Amino acid sequence: MNTTTTTAPGAAAPITNEHPSLGRAWLPVALSGEITARPARVLLLGEPWVVVRMDGTLFAARDRCPHRLAPLSIGAVVDGTLQCKYHGWRYGTDGRCVEVPSAGPDARIPSRAVLDRPFGVREHLGLVWIAPREPVLDLPGLPGWDTPGIDRIFAEPRRTTASAAQLVDNFVDISHFATVHTGTFGTPESAQIAPSDVTRQAWTANTRYTTYYRNTDDPLTATGEHPEIQPHVVEKTAFAPSVVAMCLTFPLTDQVFEILYALQPESATSTRIYKVMTRNDFHGDAGRIKAMLDFEDAVLDEDLFVLESFDRAELNLDARVELHTRADRMSLAYRKLLGRLVELDAGPRSTPSA
Repeated sequence: MNTTTTTAPGAAAPITNEHPSLGRAWLPVALSGEITARPARVLLLGEPWVVVRMDGTLFAARDRCPHRLAPLSIGAVVDGTLQCKYHGWRYGTDGRCVEVPSAGPDARIPSRAVLDRPFGVREHLGLVWIAPREPVLDLPGLPGWDTPGIDRIFAEPRRTTASAAQLVDNFVDISHFATVHTGTFGTPESAQIAPSDVTRQAWTANTRYTTYYRNTDDPLTATGEHPEIQPHVVEKTAFAPSVVAMCLTFPLTDQVFEILYALQPESATSTRIYKVMTRNDFHGDAGRIKAMLDFEDAVLDEDLFVLESFDRAELNLDARVELHTRADRMSLAYRKLLGRLVELDAGPRSTPSA
């Protein structure tokens, strides 16, 4: 992969998966069911972390014992503590060492025998999230999550060489459906984009628009009672730096379909994609849910075919590097969120002395 950048002098560097500013947010690291009492190793911003449940407490720390830097993820939970496999040092849920076997039960434990923990670790929307440093915004929401009778659906997590920022940029983009998604929901009618407003707040950007969609989930298209190509209203919200929530509403059928894309920037060349969904129209029908999951995988395959062909796994913050049109307003708003995050993380600039 080409690593040469095209940033203009004085402009912000492109965002990659290992940009330190991404650590100022809640980032997904696993499905809730993937984290058990057996320590798990996850990657975030190029660094390994250990995540585990200890006596019901969700715990995370950088994946290294301060003694000899051995990975704690190959250890085990013993009596409510995390035990390092190498020399048996044990750590409580506060990250402090509570036992050094070689020193004996009455020995003084070194004050530096403390694990490097994140700002926080939480479960939310069926995912485990880590905030390496104090986050600039709270965890994202999915409005339909607690609606009675709703189906909560999880796609199998996927990995890609595209960066988290590239994925967000793709998911908020509104003008590629007719050319990228030709095998799934895209239609020629969706090529032209009507003007839509973009609202940007401190750490989110939102837009709402109407376009056309090939609605394969509507059973009345098979009988000819409904057309296959239907208008639908789309609302998209980008949460800095790596989450997109969208709600698709179909006026003809009253279907409401929500998607939360949560991206885990693992390393410079790897992103894990989590896709959490709600539907109001399946009523627990396992066959329809399975068919939808297969369809959504095909949609993602179409996106990744394009994104994985890029020379660089990065997103430019310098607006002069690329060309932009009216249809790119949401993408530009997202870039501004990232730029603000980078500026905040850099802190105030000092004024040179005379």
